[in-house]
Amino acid sequence: MSENEKKQKNKNFNFIIITIIFFLGLSVFQFFMYKNMRPRFHVVTRVIDFNIYEDLSVDFSTKVDIQVEREKDFSTLVSSFGTSDEEKLTMFQETLDNLEKQVPRDFVVLSYDSAVESEYPFIYVDETVKLKGFVIEKEDGTIEFSLPNQLLSGENENVKVTIRFPEHWKVVSVEPDPNYIEQNTIAYSYIGTRNYPTVQFVVE
Repeated sequence: MSENEKKQKNKNFNFIIITIIFFLGLSVFQFFMYKNMRPRFHVVTRVIDFNIYEDLSVDFSTKVDIQVEREKDFSTLVSSFGTSDEEKLTMFQETLDNLEKQVPRDFVVLSYDSAVESEYPFIYVDETVKLKGFVIEKEDGTIEFSLPNQLLSGENENVKVTIRFPEHWKVVSVEPDPNYIEQNTIAYSYIGTRNYPTVQFVVE
């Protein structure tokens, strides 16, 4: 295998990993496309924090515990996660550019940070992306947090989600119903597949 082919293969793996961690709904196509090179693993737990700011930017933080089935896949994934944050940021923006075909918004990645720890058969990934496009101001003046028709979690995953928003924002509606809303925090805890929540706010 040539050096260019190796680089392309690593990029493909990295693209799959990003879609698995952040954009599950987009990963289906990628899994079929790169079926023959797909490593065998599953996400054990997923902890997701959305921090929404007044300028409508969002810190999207995800902590994922991955369990790998085979040692060779463990090595492959650990190697793929070793890609620089700069390259991951570029791939994340490419993913968002593709997402714009399904969700007509302007998505912009402002920053990307990641940390990875591993001890076979587990890989622990901690990533934070600051971006715009998840929160929009609508024509009637309400503010909406959403990502329509996109999966947030997969089958059999143990998931915890928190959405934090500015204190002077008021929740008008939230779907699906959360486990609780306290002050400026919305929280979910569940197992399995769900789409991104949709939350409507007004600024008081």
